[in-house]
Amino acid sequence: MAEAAKSWVIVSGAGGALGSVLAHRYAEAGRTVLALDQDATRLETLGGIPGLMTATADLADPAALESALDAALPRREAIGLLVNAVGLIWNEPVLAVRGARFTAHAIGSFECVIRANLTAAFVTATRVAARMARTGRGVIVNFSSISAGGNTGQAAYSAAKAGIEGMTRAMAQELGPLGVRVNAIAPGFIDVATTRGAVAEPVLSEYSRHTPIGRLGTVEELAQAIDCLEANKFLNGVILPFDGGLRI
Repeated sequence: MAEAAKSWVIVSGAGGALGSVLAHRYAEAGRTVLALDQDATRLETLGGIPGLMTATADLADPAALESALDAALPRREAIGLLVNAVGLIWNEPVLAVRGARFTAHAIGSFECVIRANLTAAFVTATRVAARMARTGRGVIVNFSSISAGGNTGQAAYSAAKAGIEGMTRAMAQELGPLGVRVNAIAPGFIDVATTRGAVAEPVLSEYSRHTPIGRLGTVEELAQAIDCLEANKFLNGVILPFDGGLRI
């Protein structure tokens, strides 16, 4: 990992519950970190740590992202790792019953979820990959979810995360010969504020009961799994389930 320690780590979605902890962790380990998010207010919480820079940009907008990257780091700087944690959890049924009528999932919210979870991840991964390819090395870890297999009440979110997995495999095939490995991690239920805000406590308790390990995952355990995907140079195109055995 000595070579990796000399290169940049970029964390997208760094203002989120997972991204913020991961950005802190890499900076505290002595790595140089660029934390990206579209929400400047959320990025303010990451200040004060040596080696951690922040940049605000709409990550689904290629021009905005390129501008943020150009301002933060020279094009010839080596980027060792992209933790592509940008995303938005969204619950909305395909059909909702309102009175005596069925109301279909809103197209506006569907497009918003796809943009936040798939388009932003694609734009970020491809633009960072171009910079990695210039130096002939780098690792991208995209964020999928157990919802990629289909989850009740999350049709849009499930579609976006399934797209992440297909995108990851395609990128791994194309970028491997250029020295850039691409993997994804598919978390189950991680004990952070966004999980508890999106899923009712009785439902989380039920999921914990059905997980062989018997609890939710932690962010530190998630970070250790990402460490493995970065360190093992023969892992490429892998979608790593990280759910404590929930979907066995």
